[in-house]
Amino acid sequence: MSRVYLSRAAGEPLLEYLSRRHTVVLTQDDPRYGPGVEAHTDLRLCKMGLRGPVLFSTEPPRSPAYPDNAAFCAVVLEGFLIHRLDITAPALVQYCRGHGLRAVNVRQGYTRCSCLPVDDRSLITSDPGLYTALREIPALSMLKIREGGVCLPGFETGFFGGAAGRVGDTVVFNGDLSAHPDAPAIRAFIASRGLEVQDFPAYPLTDIGSVIEESSEREILP
Repeated sequence: MSRVYLSRAAGEPLLEYLSRRHTVVLTQDDPRYGPGVEAHTDLRLCKMGLRGPVLFSTEPPRSPAYPDNAAFCAVVLEGFLIHRLDITAPALVQYCRGHGLRAVNVRQGYTRCSCLPVDDRSLITSDPGLYTALREIPALSMLKIREGGVCLPGFETGFFGGAAGRVGDTVVFNGDLSAHPDAPAIRAFIASRGLEVQDFPAYPLTDIGSVIEESSEREILP
């Protein structure tokens, strides 16, 4: 049974679904990460690709404001570290360099919030800057979707990647994916990778700082 990390603000239907199949660990509020995102999991840990470990940092952000609170909000795929590299936590950069990963610089510091890794070669994003930067990498397959369609309490809109995550062979969504304007394309892209979709029509699609499965050993970075 794997361990799944997500915010204490996750919807009850998602929590019940995951709890029946996995050990669920809820990220609690920490004001050092800023209002509205104080329980967002993807600001505190980073999964190293589909089969790699989850890395944790005990280093608090320099301030609760962006981009200081996004030093760990990177995307790591097979062979790639994708992040705004001028803010990436040094320990995370060192780990990736030591494992031979190519660092890809993007302008969006909330990288994991802004895109959804479907597998080690496929991502979904509504961020035009991320899409432009990553589509130039032949090894990666990108689906560009429209912005919006995701709630984040206290903000005008949330991030698509922050409302979802891959758990086993299923991509789970915190809320109703069908209400998103590009839901059919999203479902088709995920299905083309041989994966299932699980969403919950009882409540709106909501950014909670990603759903992150720990299917390998954990490592804590200083």
